[in-house]
Amino acid sequence: MKILIVNTFYYPNMQGGAEQSVKLLAENLVKRGHEVGIFCIDSKESKPSIEKYNGVKVFRHDSGNFNLYGFSYDKKGLSKAEKIKQKLICYYNKKTLKCFDELLDKFKPDVIHTNSTYGMSTLIWKTAHSKNIPVVHTIRDTAIISPFTYGHKENKAVVKMHRTYVKYTSQFVSGVTSPSNYTLSTSLINNNFRNAVVKKCIFNSVQIDNDRLSEIIEIKKQRNSDFFKFFFAGRLVEIKGIVHLIESFNQLDMDNTELHICGGGALLDYVKKESEKNSRIIVHGKLDNEQLGKVYDECDVAVVPSMWPEPFGRVVIEANMHALPVIVSDCGGMPEIISNTKAGTVYKNGSNSELAGVMKEYCNRDKIKLSFENIKNNIGIYSIERQIDSFEDVYQILINKVKKNEKV
Repeated sequence: MKILIVNTFYYPNMQGGAEQSVKLLAENLVKRGHEVGIFCIDSKESKPSIEKYNGVKVFRHDSGNFNLYGFSYDKKGLSKAEKIKQKLICYYNKKTLKCFDELLDKFKPDVIHTNSTYGMSTLIWKTAHSKNIPVVHTIRDTAIISPFTYGHKENKAVVKMHRTYVKYTSQFVSGVTSPSNYTLSTSLINNNFRNAVVKKCIFNSVQIDNDRLSEIIEIKKQRNSDFFKFFFAGRLVEIKGIVHLIESFNQLDMDNTELHICGGGALLDYVKKESEKNSRIIVHGKLDNEQLGKVYDECDVAVVPSMWPEPFGRVVIEANMHALPVIVSDCGGMPEIISNTKAGTVYKNGSNSELAGVMKEYCNRDKIKLSFENIKNNIGIYSIERQIDSFEDVYQILINKVKKNEKV
């Protein structure tokens, strides 16, 4: 198959879990013998480029009149008029649509798989439909439901217009998937994706090294210390629950515990100040994968205290891959992961006392070790091989409809 994957950012411009998931998917589709191209708009140069990483051909463009980096990360210096203008470009990015249209004629994909379309306009779905190329869209955020960042004050009229727009453009999508049932069901409201012949939950995945996992488990089984290290990895922003986590950890008030925090973001200074007040809070900052892996291996229990409905919660299965049970809030798709792996605990979102209580329960070697066999037995649900099988099935269903001269 010839597959064109669409995502706002692509390697090496990695922003978060979505980019990790897209890269893993693209490279493993190549390993299966498929020809894979990437359409992304994260170039800081006006001239488009063609690059190749691990067999994946990347067609990298800029974002046209949309200020991708400025509008995404620093809106403080923008006037209200400029903010409105930038937001409107997200609904109709003329340059991006033209580049995408030209690439379809050049690359001639059998199927298109869209992910994050931030800044490029979901009218690309209509462009593909006009050429009778089937589109699979994977929902990786809450942008289908609202144009506002979660937790920010919403304008009801704007949300209504946004949902009308999404309802219109999503009719051109042939198949829709999401990494959790929660995200899929909430995104299908308002009759979105009404013409999709496939509507399916396909979990995000990890590259599982069973030998390495078994090795880590055996090492951690030998731990008998009554000193416990909790672990957090993610963006240091309000919606990721970092303030809530620190408050809960301070409430725990046990000298035989540490909280290791990995990541960067707007609240980094706050986190550093808290670590100065409490020496048991260890701030590692933003780490590369190798460094992050070492901290995972040193710790005992991961905590994902998100205050917003995570579409999936990739860090949960990444922690499991390092033999860590995971404490998660009851937001979004994360409880589904705990239900599948049986290697963690779900608590009520935002409750400091409940989180502190669950963390105290995990200051027990026997409880931690109970998770090891469950991780080993159940992590395969999230293998990349299983995910590729699922997407290949979806792609083939839609391609077969085209071959039968059925409009997709």
